[in-house]
Amino acid sequence: MQLKQLVITLGLAGVAIMGSAAHAMTIQDAWTLSAVGTTTTHVGHLGLNGGVTTVSQQVSQNGSPFVGAKFQEFGNIFSLNYVQDNVLGLGDFGFPLSYAQPLDGFRVVFTGLSGTVATYNSVTGAINYTFTPGVGSITLQATSNNAASWIDMATLSMQGASGGDLANFKGKNQTLGQSTLFLQFNSFMNGFNVDLDGPGLGYNAPTDLFLQLQTTNKISSPFKYSGACSFDTRLLCASGKVTSDGSADLFNNAAPLKIPEPNPVALIALGLLGIGVINRRRAKQLS
Repeated sequence: MQLKQLVITLGLAGVAIMGSAAHAMTIQDAWTLSAVGTTTTHVGHLGLNGGVTTVSQQVSQNGSPFVGAKFQEFGNIFSLNYVQDNVLGLGDFGFPLSYAQPLDGFRVVFTGLSGTVATYNSVTGAINYTFTPGVGSITLQATSNNAASWIDMATLSMQGASGGDLANFKGKNQTLGQSTLFLQFNSFMNGFNVDLDGPGLGYNAPTDLFLQLQTTNKISSPFKYSGACSFDTRLLCASGKVTSDGSADLFNNAAPLKIPEPNPVALIALGLLGIGVINRRRAKQLS
């Protein structure tokens, strides 16, 4: 192959490699999790039960929230059951009796999650809110002694596109709402691991994995004026409690066994070098 053709070929290959770096977010099915020395296979998704959240919501002098009002919450989703996969890529069915023994439970514990009110209807009391990405502490914990003690398994962080609604902020018990939390895994601890049932682990780092939690919420303790906000004493807050149940799906943001990507600067330098060589050859031919 002539030098000119070789350089052009290498340049086009570099562009193709750089263009293939992005990977689509995909939902996972038939995955495996390891915790407290056990391995549970063929997980479809997770069922969430027994969530209890305490919310401090900034309000105006008349006790009503408003657009831009801040809130903070803490609590946990006590029971995470797993739904067994049916066939890879198809619907899931039923709840197995338990995880692989002696693992007998998971929970999500969260502190300091924060956000703001996106909309508020002063007539109906309907409220929509969004969470602030990266704020607060979220930990996945496991137990092997019927919840007598808990072991940290992973840390997660809130990502964008997380938020929800409540039919009536000033409603009574059982007032309904929904929420979606998109959480990124930050780290695995104490032997916890996830296998996507592909080649290897099917991802490169815990940060390639995400949990999307979708819950139906109910007011269990109506919001009441509580004075200064616990998270900012300069603000006025109303406090209440919300219970939740729902499900969680695992997402992967990386193709299995990604090939290490070449340095873009090096590719650009290669292309410039090729152009220089071609120009010099042309100059010699013309002289």
